Amino acid sequence: MIVKNSQSILFVFTFLLGGYALKAQQVYIETGVSSAFFKNYVNSSGENTLDLKYSKSYATFLESGFQLDIFQGKLKIAIGLGYNNFEIKTGFYAGNISIPTTYNLSYFLLKTGAIFNVVNKPKFKIQVHSHVSYDWLTSGTNSYKDVVVDLYQDNTFDKGLLRFHRGLSTEYIISDETALYVSYNVADSFKDENSDSNVGEKYSLHTNTFSFGILFSLNAYRNQPWNRFRG
Repeated sequence: MIVKNSQSILFVFTFLLGGYALKAQQVYIETGVSSAFFKNYVNSSGENTLDLKYSKSYATFLESGFQLDIFQGKLKIAIGLGYNNFEIKTGFYAGNISIPTTYNLSYFLLKTGAIFNVVNKPKFKIQVHSHVSYDWLTSGTNSYKDVVVDLYQDNTFDKGLLRFHRGLSTEYIISDETALYVSYNVADSFKDENSDSNVGEKYSLHTNTFSFGILFSLNAYRNQPWNRFRG
């Protein structure tokens, strides 16, 4: 299947990028809020019975990793690990009646991609970025009426998602050691049938993310007198 092949490519790519962590020039720590909904849903009969009129909820996330400059300050590659929580309020139609339901989902993710500076001033940068992540479901529940279903144990929900991220960010250089950035990002999981889901059910998990991050220079640390190589 396409998704399985894509997962293999991601793991190989991530393994290769792991070697760059030893040469990384920056460490980043990022946090923010995300909203999510199920996009282009179809059930086992090929029908869209999902009600998307419910308000979107925002939940926090945390991510950290490395960045490496590979093209004269214009292009960086990044690799990171993160943890996301999503609360999705939606409903399923039974005839003309929408039955409200809430999903609470937690994912651990491995993410890698590229960041390109479209504006590259000494103290200020505007960037476009594109990433791919693989997200593992660590816990999840579905609540409707007075029923709460453990999605992880019930085995009727995708436990793994391959997602494509893209967005914009601005970065402000504080000093040789530190920079701050803010970012907006949208992401969609690849839509495909999965053995963990109900047979024939398909959807894409769509997220909108607003975040704030801080970058620390490893070069400044390596250049300290106590870290220099002494022959």
